[in-house]
Amino acid sequence: MKLKYLALLTLVMIIGSLVSGCGGPTKEEVMKELKPSETEKYAIHLFYKNDLPDSETTELNLFHNSNPEITKEIIKVQFWDQEQESNMDWAAAIGVKEFPMYVIVDINGIALETPFLSQVKEYLGKSLLNNS
Repeated sequence: MKLKYLALLTLVMIIGSLVSGCGGPTKEEVMKELKPSETEKYAIHLFYKNDLPDSETTELNLFHNSNPEITKEIIKVQFWDQEQESNMDWAAAIGVKEFPMYVIVDINGIALETPFLSQVKEYLGKSLLNNS
């Protein structure tokens, strides 16, 4: 009888730990990590699946370094490969379901979400170069 009780208790504990561990990170937890640490600054996050074309990373890098004001104000550029489970959890936590997806984040949260680098460049170009 004690052995059955111990086995049942062990099973309940295992199921409990599995269920509690399946939740993944919350949106608040992920946003805390994605946001830039300074006000009036931006972070660019690119969530993608499979291989990211070199042309895409090159074009983003060229844009980031195209103007000293842009370079100064975009303090973080990160790539999140959806082949890694933790990156999938982060994308899910902030509602990213399609890939590739650029997520522009400021101190207040998500400022822009788009699959198009052209829209990223347009948004940040207007936001950063028109305010100087």
